[in-house]
Amino acid sequence: MKKSSLYYIKDEFLDIYSSICNLTDKEILHQRDDNLRLYVERLNSLAAIDVDDQDVEKILCDKKLQPVIKHISCLKKTYGLKMEIEFARSIIDAPDPWRLLKRFKFFPNYLELARMEYKGGELNPNDSVVFIGSGPLPMSLISLYKQYGIKSIGIEQVPEYANLSQKLIKTLELTDSIRIISGNHLSLPAHEKVQLIMIGADACPKNEIFTYLAKILDNGTKLSYRIYEKGLRRLLDDKPVLDIPHEFKEYARIRPKPPVNNTSVFLVKGIGRKIK
Repeated sequence: MKKSSLYYIKDEFLDIYSSICNLTDKEILHQRDDNLRLYVERLNSLAAIDVDDQDVEKILCDKKLQPVIKHISCLKKTYGLKMEIEFARSIIDAPDPWRLLKRFKFFPNYLELARMEYKGGELNPNDSVVFIGSGPLPMSLISLYKQYGIKSIGIEQVPEYANLSQKLIKTLELTDSIRIISGNHLSLPAHEKVQLIMIGADACPKNEIFTYLAKILDNGTKLSYRIYEKGLRRLLDDKPVLDIPHEFKEYARIRPKPPVNNTSVFLVKGIGRKIK
């Protein structure tokens, strides 16, 4: 990338930051702010710029930009949460909830992510999964069930979001196939046989979650998590997985196809397998 383009990216981050830095999470979640939506769209456009990994590293190492990008990333995640909450409530109140759900802007993304999880997790119809950090709108679990018949348990640590998610699943008449638990990784069902444990992008603290799972899971248990592997989207992951315990071995990595941007990473405990 040319220096001028790199300077443009830095200036854009700083300009976006100066416009939204005073917003609190509460303001984002509970107030209507169309201006914020415009800044998020601007940030998404910025993240889509094709850049070399070396240039991304330069930005990551820029001490002036580090706190700026971290703050922007947190606000972006909070705005995404706001959108999920609002859409979940809309589906619950809709006369035709399935029709509205399929109109969700990111529905095609989740269908592709479901395909990646199904393939990488080596799942079969009627298998079961657990999703730690399923959020207020458990689209990954809904998509896995609708496409492949995968049953699931979603674990959400914010009681308000877990309750909203439970209402959503009931509205969609999926309670026999998808169960939502209010809790965290310590709430992992001990006696339920599952074929894959999925760790959500916003599940935290990630290092603590992986450390705990390394201690309590049986050998052969499979896990998955998602990362941004390329380009400027790497900068917007404010909860990266830093250290994977040695008990887990990576056996597959499925890179995204449009419209998805996340790479799905698959681990197995205690068994060495060659990366596909």
